[in-house]
Amino acid sequence: MMLKTLSDHNAGRWEDYAETENLSKPHPNGIKCPECKRELWDSDPMVTLTSDPPQKNIHCPACGYRGYRLA
Repeated sequence: MMLKTLSDHNAGRWEDYAETENLSKPHPNGIKCPECKRELWDSDPMVTLTSDPPQKNIHCPACGYRGYRLA
């Protein structure tokens, strides 16, 4: 079995971290805003509320609507 160098391992993990960092930023979620009919965004994609059922914070950058969607 061929082992990786520490540098190779760290380089690969850094790429994974950068991808996760992008996923953690607010982004569109494909759901129509109930107020203005534009696209809603997940406000904090890496956070799931521990409600029953679990939910996520959402917002509309166009009109300022804020609410929750089921996770």
